[in-house]
Amino acid sequence: MPVIVLVASTLVFWLIYWFVRMGGVDHFREQSVRRKDEARRAQARESERNAPLRAIDDPRDAATVLMLLIPRGRDATAKQIATIEEKMRTVFGFDHDVNDRLTHARFIASRAQSFAEAAKLFADLFNKRLTGEERRELVGLVEEIAGIDGLSAAQTADVDVLKRSVGLAPAA
Repeated sequence: MPVIVLVASTLVFWLIYWFVRMGGVDHFREQSVRRKDEARRAQARESERNAPLRAIDDPRDAATVLMLLIPRGRDATAKQIATIEEKMRTVFGFDHDVNDRLTHARFIASRAQSFAEAAKLFADLFNKRLTGEERRELVGLVEEIAGIDGLSAAQTADVDVLKRSVGLAPAA
């Protein structure tokens, strides 16, 4: 029994010695700091990725991004792009700078991870700056673009997310 106590006390002594004198405390502090830095970097990467989406302050540009994102499972077809351009001219009034705005919207759409993410980020902008009728028109435009090649189940779910985000459907 005394031998066991001697061995145990020796182990405890060296453990305390390592912890205090040989950097054991620093080891645990470094682990904590490293975890915090990794979490901070991940948050910064996410913020950087979403920055172009949050920078949009015109609901027409946001609507263009959503129209580009609705066929997200695949690239937008030529017919969808042509319809988007036509809607930008007729509905949004972008007569002279359609190509510039479409190029800018394509870049921003490429930064979005999903349609639902973009719809949630734009929801506040739409709710503050659009009337109820304009929000219904927005949902109609997105549904029209999605329906060009046939509405899929994923697109239907995305449109439902948009409807809930802009207050046109009850929250689930």
